Amino acid sequence: MRKLLKSMTLAVALVVCGTAVAQDTKWFNPLDVPAGKTFVHNQAWNEDGGNYARLPLRAKGKVREPLWDLSRNSAGITLRFKTDAKDINVKYTVAGGMSMPHMPATGVSGVDLYRDRDKGFCFGSYSFGDTVRYSYTVDRGVRPGAMEEFTLYLPLYNTVNEMWIGVPEGARFEFMEPAAEKPLVLYGTSIAQGACASRPAMAWGNILSRNLGMPLVNLGFSGNGRLEPELIDLINEIDAEAIMLDCMPNLIGRSSEEIESLVTEAVKQIRKVHPDVPVVLIEHAGYSNAPTNEVKFYEYDHSDKAQRKAYEALKASGVKNLHYIERADLGVLPEGIVDYVHPSDLGMMRQATAVERHLRKILDK
Repeated sequence: MRKLLKSMTLAVALVVCGTAVAQDTKWFNPLDVPAGKTFVHNQAWNEDGGNYARLPLRAKGKVREPLWDLSRNSAGITLRFKTDAKDINVKYTVAGGMSMPHMPATGVSGVDLYRDRDKGFCFGSYSFGDTVRYSYTVDRGVRPGAMEEFTLYLPLYNTVNEMWIGVPEGARFEFMEPAAEKPLVLYGTSIAQGACASRPAMAWGNILSRNLGMPLVNLGFSGNGRLEPELIDLINEIDAEAIMLDCMPNLIGRSSEEIESLVTEAVKQIRKVHPDVPVVLIEHAGYSNAPTNEVKFYEYDHSDKAQRKAYEALKASGVKNLHYIERADLGVLPEGIVDYVHPSDLGMMRQATAVERHLRKILDK
């Protein structure tokens, strides 16, 4: 009887708390927009509406099924909003598993909130279940009565089904539309998608975007960044500020000749549509155990040499505005890698810093 009464008391408390939240919090759905508009940022194709995916529905059947499935993950997608609320809540549902053995739930399925004005990180208490919930309190450095702008980074390795952002009743709130600005485009592997950042904002593409103040379209596909013409065709639809090709970690099993051909054809395919856009080739950052494992050393060294050969041949043939970032420049050390290849937050920071340094020169920023 005591256990039953205790359970009933707890149930009533939960209902009361739930009712209080429902009464005191006003929820907003980012997908509830007028026709022709979108509040989803860094999504190159928003023609479908109603999702946080990275490829349009018409790409299904044109790209390989594993790549299509990964394109449903919301890596690199952000939401931006204005509010004068100090308390901000986020709740959403996802389609996949919450975590992976080498990557925590906060990176796979979590979100990240930053205040735009000072790039201030907002830590939120969180819980993972049928509905994922984050609660934030932003009460330091506030400007009384001012509408502050925030960026919410979505999960790196999960598919978001539905999402709501809530603020107290009476607080002002509005989503922000993406600016008409050319994005950076990043086509790559699991590392580009965000493995193994501890939280979404620490994926190197997101760090780069934040530091440069530029939108970035993340086309990183775990195990599936293979310089395929079907994906290059889609990239060619984007009016990009620069295109980064970071696919070497997924081409390690190919012959030198095949890698050279893939790199060469990808660049030529881009140049047919975008004769002037900067194209940046990025080397394999290396393996943590390469100093102690002959096979691992050969794999990245072999692929990087093949890509370098293709780059030099393209330059010699007269291809302009083609750039190259070497492994040594990336500075990803074993201490910055979680397993054998996927960067930790430290590794992500190092790669983002290196690429940012090159892009600032390339884009004259």
